[in-house]
Amino acid sequence: MALVTRGDVIALLLRALEKREGSHLLRRVVSPGKARVRMTWRQERDSIRNWFEIPQVEMRQNGLITGNQDECTYAYVARKFLAGNRLTALSLGSGSGSREISWAETGKFERIIGIDVSEERVKSARMKLAETRYADIVEFVAGDAMQYQFESESFDVVIAEGILHHLSPVETALESIHRTLKPGGIVIVNEYVGPDRFQWSEDQLRYCNALLALLPVELRTYRGTTLTKSRVFRPGTLSMLVYDPSEAIESSKIIGALERKFNVLERRDYGGTILQPLLKDISHHFIEMTPEKEEALRLLFRAEDFLLGARLIESDFTFAVAQKKAA
Repeated sequence: MALVTRGDVIALLLRALEKREGSHLLRRVVSPGKARVRMTWRQERDSIRNWFEIPQVEMRQNGLITGNQDECTYAYVARKFLAGNRLTALSLGSGSGSREISWAETGKFERIIGIDVSEERVKSARMKLAETRYADIVEFVAGDAMQYQFESESFDVVIAEGILHHLSPVETALESIHRTLKPGGIVIVNEYVGPDRFQWSEDQLRYCNALLALLPVELRTYRGTTLTKSRVFRPGTLSMLVYDPSEAIESSKIIGALERKFNVLERRDYGGTILQPLLKDISHHFIEMTPEKEEALRLLFRAEDFLLGARLIESDFTFAVAQKKAA
């Protein structure tokens, strides 16, 4: 793993152009690891950067996970795995609060507690919650998911969406989830499970860059600039540690740790191996669609499906529902 890559230089330039750096970068360098994590997650972004924020990608994921592109994962899990309507849930890494509100909308929960390391995000989530009719069901608290102590066997459900790949040791995190769940309780996992620290393989990078080159130049410009994304690079050690030392820290260990501690009731891999690195920082082009953009996305979807089906790559993202094993 290189200390600094060309991709790191490009990322720093983009942040500078968006006026998101300056003395802020120095504070990151001199701050301890946990402080850098909080600095990353307290920021509210005002632009689309990630593949999963594209509506067509969300529909694709629905189809791969639930079998129906019009049925979201919340409704699917509620229908298939959640019995009754007075369940209690703990949601780790609640962020903006949107997911917890969506879970409340299923009508299955009496209580949902969302915990997030960022006090700023918790405040934002509370404001969002106040505009809904679920304030008596959902509660947001600020805290470290690895250190916050909840009573043993106190929740029917633990929700871990996009948080486990930030926790280390992940085995310890899943042991804590296991302890917190009631007998027969379930954990809902929606996670990046690809290479640690986004150290993508040479084959993966080669496929990404070949497909990126097929996109029209106008769909490869970075937001607010005339700069064009011409290649996908692995991040370097330095940038991973400076911006978020928790990012993908033990992502490759998640599936194994989950299977050791829980009975996996259902698992659905949904790719992202090509789409995540390729579409990063150019995803904003695909929010408002045109026929040309739709065809470009279809090309990328077909290519990823082919590579996964031929086992030339493995899925970097998975959705799973797992049940607590008896002691």
